[in-house]
Amino acid sequence: MSDNDREEEKESGDLKNNAESLEDREDANLPEENLYTTIKSLEQEIEERKKEYNELHERYLRVAADFDNYRKRVSKEKADTIAYANEELIKALLNVLDNLERALEHSESNEDAKPIVEGVKLVYKHFLSCLEKFGVQPVDASKGQEFDPRYHQAIERVESSDITPGIILSEVLKGYTLKDRLLRPALVVVSKEQKSASEGNKIEGNSEETSNLLDEDIENN
Repeated sequence: MSDNDREEEKESGDLKNNAESLEDREDANLPEENLYTTIKSLEQEIEERKKEYNELHERYLRVAADFDNYRKRVSKEKADTIAYANEELIKALLNVLDNLERALEHSESNEDAKPIVEGVKLVYKHFLSCLEKFGVQPVDASKGQEFDPRYHQAIERVESSDITPGIILSEVLKGYTLKDRLLRPALVVVSKEQKSASEGNKIEGNSEETSNLLDEDIENN
């Protein structure tokens, strides 16, 4: 082999080695770029998974809260059904109780019927005691007590100059509660503020004017 051939072969080998070295460097840079892209992709996927998890967690909390409210509502409805199962029956029995009270009031002055009255009193007390065992209590509507619209119903308002307005003057019909529920309000007479003389004269004057106008209309027709 000549010297020229050897030099050409050497140059060819050097070129080959340089090309392989360049390819090795390019291959070394390529994994770094792929790794960065992969990391960014994974980070984005993690953020998406976190967002999905947070949404699912919030949905779970809402469902759990709704279920807890439903459970409490059903439990309360069940307890109310048991506690107030006899409400309508007790309302009907209150009428019987009212009749017993009226009978006792009207027979107090009858001396001849005293033994019968005592028997009716015993029946009344026993009847009332039985209702109390089921949670029935009379509404306090004694004279002088302040009117409470939650438990009292005013059937009449009487003007009074010496009594504060809104005070119970008398009880017409007893009211009752079943545990914490109102069965029937107490019917009462309540005091109201007395009108002044000027207001009374004004009302009378208006009445006279109205009457005169009506008379004029009748005459004109």
